[in-house]
Amino acid sequence: MPATNSLRQLHLTHQQLEDARQQLERGPIQIKARESIVRKREQDLVDYHAELKRQKMFADSKSLDLNALEKKIVDLKVKLNSASSNREFDIFKEQIRADEMAMSVLEDEILEIIDRVDTETAKQADYEQAVVKAKEELDSFRSQFESKSRDLQDSIKDLERHLASLESLLPSEPKQQYRRLVASRGAKAMSAVSNGACGNCYVNLTAQQRIQIKTGIVLFCSSCGSLLYIDETL
Repeated sequence: MPATNSLRQLHLTHQQLEDARQQLERGPIQIKARESIVRKREQDLVDYHAELKRQKMFADSKSLDLNALEKKIVDLKVKLNSASSNREFDIFKEQIRADEMAMSVLEDEILEIIDRVDTETAKQADYEQAVVKAKEELDSFRSQFESKSRDLQDSIKDLERHLASLESLLPSEPKQQYRRLVASRGAKAMSAVSNGACGNCYVNLTAQQRIQIKTGIVLFCSSCGSLLYIDETL
């Protein structure tokens, strides 16, 4: 196999291998993210029920206050009818007037709370559906990834075998430097030369370097250290 084709295939295999490994690594991360969404939707439902319960209890409390106020007004009216003086009559009448105003305000508050409770109660199905949807998406993604991960693992094994075969074609002298680069930079250890420049750092090759690489000499970029090759498809 010509050197340039060998290096091109070597780089492509590194890229494919890196992509397959990243997909395999991203799967569990994406599953955890979806699990987090499920927990958030479940907590939203719990919080929704807690707030709805609080609003209902608040409405019940206001209703008790209203009943107490109504009884107080009844008692005051009894006292009004049995007032022993005009002053006492006026005091009871003023208290009744103030309590009736307070009762009117309280009735408006209760109606407002009941309306809010009714509005929130209508949202229950949305909260429950959000939980169901999040769980379905989690189960679907987990199932798809389990199937895909088997294919990815098989692909990784094939690519690793192919990579080892291509690496065996490298001259022994630059192989150590190549391995160090791969260990630290992965697929970025290699770069195609495009328009006379390194594809990683975009530094132009010298005239001598262009001649060397065209004659099949294994060459590393003098700027970023990438293993260079001419990509004839560019």
